[in-house]
Amino acid sequence: MRANGDLFVEQIVRRRRPGGETLFRAGCILAGAVLAVLAFFLLGAFFPLAMAVIALGEYFCFIYAVKEFEYSFFDGELTVEQIRGKRKRKRLFSCSCREISRMAPVSAAGAERAGFASVLDVSAAAGDKDRWFFTAEGPKGKTLVYISPNGRLLDAFREYLGRKMEY
Repeated sequence: MRANGDLFVEQIVRRRRPGGETLFRAGCILAGAVLAVLAFFLLGAFFPLAMAVIALGEYFCFIYAVKEFEYSFFDGELTVEQIRGKRKRKRLFSCSCREISRMAPVSAAGAERAGFASVLDVSAAAGDKDRWFFTAEGPKGKTLVYISPNGRLLDAFREYLGRKMEY
């Protein structure tokens, strides 16, 4: 979206993990059930208090199992933040389009992980067909970043990257 000549695009991507999130949640439920049984037999009168603590622990396990990434693109500057539990934010990556040397779909050749100082996967899923990668040269060396951009974000990249962007 353009406002006053500035280009701003924002996208939130939820991380999908095949089996990982489900296994974590099942483990939380199993651990809560075991702790509840132990609390019932061992604590007696303090069982309701123990159940409240266990329920609170289960709540936080379920809330913080959800991982989202926010891509913010503002006039050639990309910022990627991780959102945990829909409330905690942590900046993972930031770069200018001038630092990006190549951007292409993962299905294109040349997305090898070797030779990079760091590799950052902030895409929706590893096997996603709409997954892209780009390489950026920063102060800490060359970085390989995997993202899952939508059409608006791709158009914004296309405007700033030009021929550095492959299809």
